[in-house]
Amino acid sequence: MRDAIRYGVMKSYLQWENSGYMPSPIDLRREMKQWFDSRYSYAKHHINPVCRSSVAILKSFKKNHHKKRYPEVMRLAIRLDSELVKIAGDKIRITIRPGEYDYIPINSRNKKWREYSNYRIGEVLITDKVIAISFIFPNNELSDEKVGIDINFKSIVGTVVNKGEVKETFTEYIPNIARIQNDFSRRRRQLQRHIKNKEKRYKKLKESRGRQRNRIKDALHKLSSKIVSEHLESSFILEDLRTIKKSSNNKSKKLRTYLNRWPYSQFQKMLEYKSQFRSVYVNPEGTSSECPVCGGRLEHPIWKMSRCKNCGRDYDRDRLASLAITLRGIYLCGGPFPVSAIASLSLVRNEYLYINHRPDVAEAGGTDMVNASNILVQESIRP
Repeated sequence: MRDAIRYGVMKSYLQWENSGYMPSPIDLRREMKQWFDSRYSYAKHHINPVCRSSVAILKSFKKNHHKKRYPEVMRLAIRLDSELVKIAGDKIRITIRPGEYDYIPINSRNKKWREYSNYRIGEVLITDKVIAISFIFPNNELSDEKVGIDINFKSIVGTVVNKGEVKETFTEYIPNIARIQNDFSRRRRQLQRHIKNKEKRYKKLKESRGRQRNRIKDALHKLSSKIVSEHLESSFILEDLRTIKKSSNNKSKKLRTYLNRWPYSQFQKMLEYKSQFRSVYVNPEGTSSECPVCGGRLEHPIWKMSRCKNCGRDYDRDRLASLAITLRGIYLCGGPFPVSAIASLSLVRNEYLYINHRPDVAEAGGTDMVNASNILVQESIRP
């Protein structure tokens, strides 16, 4: 594999010299896949660690070795994906080709081996002297405090419940995500319209997508770090949104565009791996249409309002949805689910009511009659 890594370093180096930007392992894989398949008959997954190692060597060369003219690959080493490796007793099984395996004995006398071997393998590094295996440690502990997160286009809304009591609700506004996406989308349309040279247009479009991806990733990292730092002792309850794009096929084009752009999965993964407790995913169906206080059907006279006729109250739609998500997660974790036992009317604080003039509710609307009724309700439940 050293020759394959050398070839990958050469291809990535030439691309860096010609275009001025560092190729990603995915880009390098496209460039050298045909060469790799014609030269080696290994399993297809072997090309992935070759590309990652090649790009990593070039990045290290660019950062540290200013006196050398060209990066050199001297070390006998290869990294293997978890798909190519399996623990078989006191040996590690490596897939060479489909149906062809190689077995390497492992020093099982290590005091941590019995514990670690039960976990999932992350990556394996093989050199001429040692084999280093990294394991992924799952966090199976659940905190007594649960935070339900409702993800929207312009806000992240959460409800904190601890031992059956609603502690707080919070809202983090994120208009910059949609703004970044819309700005870069407009720029790419202009580039496609005005740049006639195909290669130059492809290069500019790729640079634009990279800048957009970096800016959104930076904004999501800051937002997720802030939420986790404010709820260090909490388990996060998130919506399972894997099928949301398929369910929006009959929606408007604008809504489909926003759903396809919004990086909700990336944000959820950031929350999950930054939290020290295990996260729980729940079914999102009905979180905005079923009242978590009485179980009745919710109506939406306007977008930001959820009206329950059984309760006789108008709630803030996003905050009430976050409460429903939290309670579903508590049910999955073994807690009592009759929602009225957890979120009785006395525990649903004023923050969940829809108030038109409340300063922390974005895009609130409604009539004077709705405002007056909500103010009366707020006064009636205030202790």
